[in-house]
Amino acid sequence: MKKIIDYNTWERKEHFEWFKNFDEPFWGIVSEVDCSKAYDSSKKEDIPFYHNYLHKSLKAVNLLEDFKLRIENDQIVCYDKVHASATLNNKDGLYAMSFIEYHEDLEEFSKNIKKEADRVARITGLGVNSDTARKDTIHYSSVPWYKITGLTHARNYKFEDSVPKITFGKFEQVGNKKIMSISINGHHGLIDGSHAGKYLNLFQELLNS
Repeated sequence: MKKIIDYNTWERKEHFEWFKNFDEPFWGIVSEVDCSKAYDSSKKEDIPFYHNYLHKSLKAVNLLEDFKLRIENDQIVCYDKVHASATLNNKDGLYAMSFIEYHEDLEEFSKNIKKEADRVARITGLGVNSDTARKDTIHYSSVPWYKITGLTHARNYKFEDSVPKITFGKFEQVGNKKIMSISINGHHGLIDGSHAGKYLNLFQELLNS
């Protein structure tokens, strides 16, 4: 479900008008989160760490309206619930697209990831379909081989895109903490640096819980 934002009274109308015709309206930042407690709880509860932090990230997204805004048919809409379109390994060991339905319960969400990971592991190619192309998603990817210090995305400017993109990098031991790098990219007509800050703060709170 989604609601149409009243464009004429929308507080971001002027900001959106400014950025909507940019050749590249997306912007991005790279930051870090402390995932020490989340990592420990994953081991204790026998839930894959990836499942845990992806769930916490989506939970933060779903608590923030700005990350649920999309551009559709020249309208601004806000989805009730946002899911994950994440890259997972396919049969050939390459990445493929997936659709993972969000569930507030971590165990149920973990089941959704396992089910989709099993499906993707049996296919070849990119696996693009109507679900992976849904707009009520966050485009997630993970690069666990290295720390992210900067990141760009391949973009087709002929295709209207307003889906935020979140990428997780390698987590490293820094003193007594486990620190993970994270990249956030979004349409500047919909979200600003302050919204990324709110997301990062909330994501950190959820990782600590």
